[in-house]
Amino acid sequence: MSGMTDRERGFEAKYSFDLEQNFRVEAHLYKLLAKWAAAEMGMDDARSAQYANEIVGAVVANPRENGVAVTILADFARHNIDMTISQVSAKLEELRPQARAEVL
Repeated sequence: MSGMTDRERGFEAKYSFDLEQNFRVEAHLYKLLAKWAAAEMGMDDARSAQYANEIVGAVVANPRENGVAVTILADFARHNIDMTISQVSAKLEELRPQARAEVL
């Protein structure tokens, strides 16, 4: 019976580890997307890093469907940059493998 308990603990540990890794990948992905958006808006490196931290913080604090894309899209609109949700979502998916590789 104790073998089953050890096995269950192993599955729980793996599940927790996978959740944490996925969270890290997503946070890094949002940071990469925010840095791309900052460059599109003409921000310098210091402001770009600050903007990325603001975006990640906002999305982590208030997670919702397409939250990062909607937030960045609103910022593009404030800077009079014509961008669609499809373009932002496509860039998000383009950056996903890079984020996963950099975190893992």
